[in-house]
Amino acid sequence: MKVAIVGGGACGLALARILEEENIDYDIFEKSLCGRKLLASGNGKANLGNMNLSQDMYNAQFGYELVTKYHQKLLDFFKRIGLYIKVDKEGRIYPYSESSLSVLQCLMKRPLHRIENYPIQTICKINEKFYLNDVRGPYDYLVLASGSMASFIKKKQENFNSYLTGLQLKMKPTMPSLVGFKLDCDFKRLNGVRIKCVASLVQNQKKIYSEVGEVIFKIDGISGICILNLSSIYARLENKSHCTISLDLIPDLNLTDPTYDDLTGILHPKLVEYFMAVPKEKLQDMLHNFSFQIIGVYDYEFAQVVSGGIDLSEIEPTLQLKKDKHIFVGGEILDIDGMCGGYNLMFAFSCALKIGEELCNIK
Repeated sequence: MKVAIVGGGACGLALARILEEENIDYDIFEKSLCGRKLLASGNGKANLGNMNLSQDMYNAQFGYELVTKYHQKLLDFFKRIGLYIKVDKEGRIYPYSESSLSVLQCLMKRPLHRIENYPIQTICKINEKFYLNDVRGPYDYLVLASGSMASFIKKKQENFNSYLTGLQLKMKPTMPSLVGFKLDCDFKRLNGVRIKCVASLVQNQKKIYSEVGEVIFKIDGISGICILNLSSIYARLENKSHCTISLDLIPDLNLTDPTYDDLTGILHPKLVEYFMAVPKEKLQDMLHNFSFQIIGVYDYEFAQVVSGGIDLSEIEPTLQLKKDKHIFVGGEILDIDGMCGGYNLMFAFSCALKIGEELCNIK
């Protein structure tokens, strides 16, 4: 049995390590650098997963069920490949070294010799065997784990995963997720300011989702982890009209208290200057509801993941395509995305464990 893995990210590399251990023949095809997004994850520290599992962390029940089933197996896998981990107070799992390079090196410690920098453009099947770009093959099984356009610069987004066209799969439209918002604002004076506050996604004056966290002001919008999570909820809305972001900048304060005679000791100096022109009778309401219309989100190159991908109606619980059981699909190429906190990497690794189990059973 010979397997072709399209994509050298977290899912593809973890699967290759499993196939190496089971002496299953394989090739990895990656059009850029293997583990490129893995190296950038968690600001270079690699947030591998999370100990706190909740179905609210994923856009689909399938994602939650898979990571729940493989949670302990994933921790065992890390231990087996010599990757020591630690858990922070919020449940996020990191390599003990706090270096994503350590993760990549552990995945590739047992030399993965069959890696090629080779973009895949077409897939065809002849006499029950697969051929890539008409010339590479034959392969008995394919694993599609080529990720998404997230974090790729515009020039490299063209024809991303174009090889999927020939498979005629139902696809959910993609859009950037875990990304900052562009707002109807002018924050030139606030650019770079950070503040911990309550951020809310509001549609038609109805609050949809709120989270406490640090917000970072940009010239034409906002970012920060809590904002990225709001963007994940926003991406899932079928109708995105009349959406606003509301920031409660002083959630624990009531400025009617006479001791708060000005904002100097409360807010960042640039925020104090920004609100200087606001009449005192309107100031408290504005500080508790600093609200702006959403124009959209920043482009794919600034996103951590995408919303959308291969529709889940196309796959079996085994991660095989319904129309061809010799093709497996895993990771971000599927229409499954999670919140910040390691949930997306955890899903990619869990897919590798699941596909690895299935291929080992077939062998």
